[in-house]
Amino acid sequence: MLLPVSVLLCVLTTLAASVSDKPCGEFPWPSDDYTVNCDYRYSRPSYYDVVPQGRCQVRCPPDTEVLVGPPADGNQGLTDGFYYCNMANGTWLGSEPVCLGFYNNVTMITDESNGIRLVGGSSYGCVELYDNVTQQWGPVRGWILDNFDPIDDAQMEWANLACRNLRFSAGLATKAYVKREWFEDDMWPLEENYELYPLQYHYEPRYPPTVPKFVVSKSPAPQREGATLHDAIDRVVRGPCSEGDRDCGENAFGLCLACEGQQDSHTTSGASNHLSTAIAHACAMYAVTVLLIATAVA
Repeated sequence: MLLPVSVLLCVLTTLAASVSDKPCGEFPWPSDDYTVNCDYRYSRPSYYDVVPQGRCQVRCPPDTEVLVGPPADGNQGLTDGFYYCNMANGTWLGSEPVCLGFYNNVTMITDESNGIRLVGGSSYGCVELYDNVTQQWGPVRGWILDNFDPIDDAQMEWANLACRNLRFSAGLATKAYVKREWFEDDMWPLEENYELYPLQYHYEPRYPPTVPKFVVSKSPAPQREGATLHDAIDRVVRGPCSEGDRDCGENAFGLCLACEGQQDSHTTSGASNHLSTAIAHACAMYAVTVLLIATAVA
């Protein structure tokens, strides 16, 4: 049965209006882990390769502080934490949102076989390496990241190397959007509530001058099979940094990042959760102390 021409025209007109209102479709990553607010009518003049038509903002829960996923490219004017629909090709810019928690220097993920650990969170933080000479852990230094450069392959290769050494599948990010204070409003207006930071500038952990500092090479990160971050270290500074040695002395030049997905607990037998190891060691020392006291009293 053929539909009347008037009905067909009505259907086509409705579809065309729908496509023009949402040229990229609905926001592609809905989740119960965060709240999404969209303005599909948003548009602005474009002076770059991106033609914005619609934008969305993700609101992370209160127990998190960092958002990874929105496009972060200063060369395209995309540094405000919004997801944009690019009408030029009908796609949403960015990747699936990931909300990261607060930095905590007692949370450590360690792979002892590679002499590497991640301090800060379960999949994010700053990288430290183990020095066999001093038998101490120390920060990776000399890694400089520009705030407004796009996340290019060279930057992510360092994150990929470190995260694979820690038994994650790959690196997720080296920069992210940090929450400003939220505007509490029933309508939750779309405001620029995020600020883009390299994670090394946001976390910027402090260390005593006596710990070893592992200064990275200026060459690209090694990607061969079995490569470790230790292979990419140009020099190890044991003791205070020399005056004027910014690669060694700048806290903000640390290797801080987020890794993708969950850590694979079955890949390396030498890997362990450093926090659990530290607790076990403390319990053992306590037991020895109690035994010595009991022996002395007897």
